[in-house]
Amino acid sequence: MRIAIGGIEHESSNFALLETPFEAFFGHSRSCQPKELLTRTGEINTIIDGFIKGLRLEGVEIVPLGWFHAPSGRQPTRGTHEAVKESLLAPLRNSMPVDGVLLSLHGAYSAETVDDADGDILQSVRAVVGRACPVIAVHDLHCNIGKTMVENATALIVEDTYPHVDMSERGVEAANMMIQTIRGEVRPTLGWCPIPLFWSAEKMITSEEPMSLAIEQLLELEKHPDVLTASIGVGYQWADVNCAGAATLVVTDGDSAAAQKKAEDLAQWIWIRRDCWQRELLSAGQALIEGEKIAKYPIILADQADNSGGGAPSDSTEILRLFIEQNLKNAAVLYIADPETADKATEAGKGQIVEVEVGGKSHATQGPPVSMRAEVLAVSDGRVVCDGPMFAGLEVDHGKSVLLKQGGIYVIVISLAHQPVDLAFPRSLGLDCGSMQYICVKSTGHFRSGFGPIAGSIFNVDAAGIFTQDFSKIPFTRLGRDIYPMNPKTCFLI
Repeated sequence: MRIAIGGIEHESSNFALLETPFEAFFGHSRSCQPKELLTRTGEINTIIDGFIKGLRLEGVEIVPLGWFHAPSGRQPTRGTHEAVKESLLAPLRNSMPVDGVLLSLHGAYSAETVDDADGDILQSVRAVVGRACPVIAVHDLHCNIGKTMVENATALIVEDTYPHVDMSERGVEAANMMIQTIRGEVRPTLGWCPIPLFWSAEKMITSEEPMSLAIEQLLELEKHPDVLTASIGVGYQWADVNCAGAATLVVTDGDSAAAQKKAEDLAQWIWIRRDCWQRELLSAGQALIEGEKIAKYPIILADQADNSGGGAPSDSTEILRLFIEQNLKNAAVLYIADPETADKATEAGKGQIVEVEVGGKSHATQGPPVSMRAEVLAVSDGRVVCDGPMFAGLEVDHGKSVLLKQGGIYVIVISLAHQPVDLAFPRSLGLDCGSMQYICVKSTGHFRSGFGPIAGSIFNVDAAGIFTQDFSKIPFTRLGRDIYPMNPKTCFLI
């Protein structure tokens, strides 16, 4: 049995500032060439490693295609998309025949003139392997499921968790389904129902209600003897594409009508609760007031409009300015992406005092910069191995980085934008996050993977940033349908 594995992963926005170049797909810690895939242990928490782990447990021959991941950002050009796609297809053509193909695809990848780039990849793979060969893809929870994906995949599986701590688990699940399919033990049939809904990020956290109730619905569905797997895609809302929005997916064993009916029923369950997936906007100042009332520390403010994990620049300054104005003690801002400041502080060296203009350099909405006279507490090359559980064991590169301190406020400044997902990098710089009273994280939900255990209270806040979650302020032109909550009176499920 020969099963090909590979992936192209990108979360693409029309509203990010910088176009994603071809090279971005090849220099990331979550990218590797075909031969490198075979050297992986399969023990890191990624979908690709889940494929490897599941296939090796069954003694299956792995046919490596390559894994190409670019950080979230602006859509690549059509030419870049075609070139990256060819990097996956060429090894596949050269390895034919194969018995099946497993793909790690983000599910919210789009390119200029290609709204559903994941679907385009699946369609191109299908053209190489034919209709009889099973093709199974695993998507990020924040996926926009398009018709072309569904028409060209044997099965689609979506991560169940946010933060995404089940990436390897979903990869193993896909590998097992693939092996069973090739052996003729199951016949996957896929049902899909798009939902005209933009889901508020704070309401996606799977350990908390109401999202935990939605996951319970999936688990109940999967108890049915004919259901192989069930998924919810909550959508990626900063893509101006015609497939943006939430969706449900159900894979049954040989019963396409049942798969479609169950997907529609699950979508209806979500739709009638559509107000549950929304939240009122909350300013950083209001969050601090609420946090002080609760008096459980550290108070963590999630600066969700400046989350680099969703494509934002990670250099907005509103919360840093607020911390300074309020003269907070034991307060930290994690992380501001500002290569200019990182360079200047690194050149000055550990223990020196530097006068710097921090952040606010990428876009007017993100600034202005904050003037600081700060001590350089630590310098770093920015490399660290993640603690997990999300990305456990994966090395991440933040570029040239520094820890600054002014008064009672600590700021980690990095050169390559990354959202904080665990405590490993702050710890490497000597910052004990557990001893802080106030922490701002440039993240929406993934920070909970590592910061959840130390948090006293958590607030997702709506500070100034180009990736606002006030969806009515985003200049959409190509959605192709009315979406809740922007058009509450004119959008319908089916």
